[in-house]
Amino acid sequence: MMETQITQAETEEQHLLSELNDEGGGKKEKKKKLYELNELHHLVNALPYIDSHDSELEKNAKQLVEEEMMLMNKQNEVKNYLQSFDIPPSVYAKMESSLMPNELKRCEQGITMQKLNLSSYNIQGEQLEEEKNLNQWSNTLKKHQIVLENLHNALINVELMNKYKEVMWSEHMKVFTHIDINLQNNIKLLKDQIDNINKQRKLHQLSYVNDLSALQNERNEYKRKNDIVLEEIKRLHSENLRLRYRRNVE
Repeated sequence: MMETQITQAETEEQHLLSELNDEGGGKKEKKKKLYELNELHHLVNALPYIDSHDSELEKNAKQLVEEEMMLMNKQNEVKNYLQSFDIPPSVYAKMESSLMPNELKRCEQGITMQKLNLSSYNIQGEQLEEEKNLNQWSNTLKKHQIVLENLHNALINVELMNKYKEVMWSEHMKVFTHIDINLQNNIKLLKDQIDNINKQRKLHQLSYVNDLSALQNERNEYKRKNDIVLEEIKRLHSENLRLRYRRNVE
């Protein structure tokens, strides 16, 4: 009877110690995400500000990209990797007078673009039949008139270019210069906006450094006290089991 009580006491002691160890160590954690490695990630509801370059993270990122590209090549998804995404909205695609909707449909259906019909300008080697076919003569006359009109317009363009080429080229380059200046200004404006956002994020996060440090210290203090309490519970439980054992022996 006494041996049975001792065995039960030892079993209870092992069970209690196992529970205490489980509470202290916790269950086996699953693989955490990158942002979860930060103990205080649940306190900061914002993107992290990158203060320094991490070569290890860069190496991991390049490895992930290479693995993804190998998988896409293996599954032959390189050409169709955007197929599951919707076509981004476009102002020109919604305009009724725009050619974009019809061209997009043509590309989706795989229809070849129709080439320009230049048969009207081809009059070389054309011969008329000896018979008096008025329709053929009329069509031939129209072709020659069209070619003559185009040659006349080409001659006018050559004369205008020869007369105003320096001035018009200068005006043309001024337009492109203004476009380039506007683009450079837009790029500079966007970069300034990005820098301002990063600075605001940095200042916003730095303003919480003291609060987060205080919370971290408070957490560490609670953890230290909990460890002391757990150790004391273990000691008292062991002492209790020892006293019960001595009482049963006596």
